[in-house]
Amino acid sequence: MSFDVTCAVPRAGRTLRNFLWKLQDLGADATEIQNILSVIEVSKSYSSSNLYEVFSFYQEAMQKGPPCFTIYVDRKRDQRPYRIGFLSYEWEINGIRLRVEGEEPHNGSSLIKLDEIDFTVVGLDELLSMTQYYLKDPTSVTKWGMYNYHLEKPTGIRVAGSASLYSYHKSLQRNVQDMVGFFLISNNKARWKLPLDWNNLSQIGHRVFVKGRYAGLIAAAYPGLNIISVTDVEDAILQAERGSVGIEIVQSGNTVREKGLVLHGKPLFLSESLYVVDYDRFRENDQLKQFIEDLQPMGYFAEERLEQFALWYHALEKNLGESWLDKPELTELFCEESDPQQGLRPYRLQTRYWKPDDHYQQEKALETVIQSKQKLLHFYQQIQQECFANE
Repeated sequence: MSFDVTCAVPRAGRTLRNFLWKLQDLGADATEIQNILSVIEVSKSYSSSNLYEVFSFYQEAMQKGPPCFTIYVDRKRDQRPYRIGFLSYEWEINGIRLRVEGEEPHNGSSLIKLDEIDFTVVGLDELLSMTQYYLKDPTSVTKWGMYNYHLEKPTGIRVAGSASLYSYHKSLQRNVQDMVGFFLISNNKARWKLPLDWNNLSQIGHRVFVKGRYAGLIAAAYPGLNIISVTDVEDAILQAERGSVGIEIVQSGNTVREKGLVLHGKPLFLSESLYVVDYDRFRENDQLKQFIEDLQPMGYFAEERLEQFALWYHALEKNLGESWLDKPELTELFCEESDPQQGLRPYRLQTRYWKPDDHYQQEKALETVIQSKQKLLHFYQQIQQECFANE
């Protein structure tokens, strides 16, 4: 069987779960989706270094759900256990034959580079780690809306927009879009003579702990740092000498607070799940065009995204409290007025190469930034009022 559209997604986790729900909304069989997710949801608890134990669960899984599972090595865990994950499955949605394949999260963009898939669902963090080579200045890509602008070397990789996937936040008791920040964190016992930020990071003279998959990205951005690659950044900081710092992905801030750590200032960049597409294939494949349009990638300045950004910021500051030092203002975190010069401008799927032009509507872009900040503040004030009323 040939396929009209091929896609790579993570083998397990929130991104896979949310994407399958998205397919269900588009018309995929709800029972099939639920059967797949019922296996994936418990797969972590059945992971083991004993392959025979996992194989026993695998046989059960193949009977419970569609034949779409595999056994893989969970390299994110210290013991590198075997685990059940999503292998692949095919759906026909609105007349389009779709093949979805499970992969390591960071490999999606590599498969586009190798011309082996049409699109993937991946966070900006993984995308930057795997595609720095194509960017003229990776350190300027602090938001995903800047990525396409900074593509300099020939490649078909393009960000179509946010996948607008959601996760449940206990503090707000509601779903919030899966936004994260790549923050500086440190031990709460440390007392810094200067505000700890990206500009003076190389001056502190201590080790900087980073997860291994991000070490190359940070080394390229700050070549003078004494980077130590670790599996768990938070635990490494707690076990190291006073004054050590780490660079870590933070979503809700719960782990940071519970371990007695603190967050510093603005993140190096913001990330969320994105639709990343092989643009060369997109131009030639009408079914791919139609399917991406059906997914409705969300623009950086979309009103729904503004509301979700305000929710995420509110949840983060609520969870962290005084553990967020030098906390930036909401509008400053969302974007700065200089960002349009670095490519943060509105674009649509109809925009040529999905890439802003320096000679086109720069004033309009700045106007959009100002208006978006006003709407963002409005949503934030509404959220605060709702939370106050519910207390």
